Amino acid sequence: MKRMGVEDKDFIMRQIKQLGEGLGTFLGKEDVDKILSFGEDAEKEVEDSSFEKKQKLADVAKKNKTKLN
Repeated sequence: MKRMGVEDKDFIMRQIKQLGEGLGTFLGKEDVDKILSFGEDAEKEVEDSSFEKKQKLADVAKKNKTKLN
């Protein structure tokens, strides 16, 4: 695997910085905060969904066990 040189990393970081500055002119602080927190919100949503699925499976298992008895 080929490693990036220092010049390549510097170029990429400059591009990211310019992109961030450009977006900053169009977006307000609240918009930027929402974008930055999007990953955290999505991760929490996945965790919540997984918990709900496990809970539903447990409920179904309890109902089936009750019906058998």
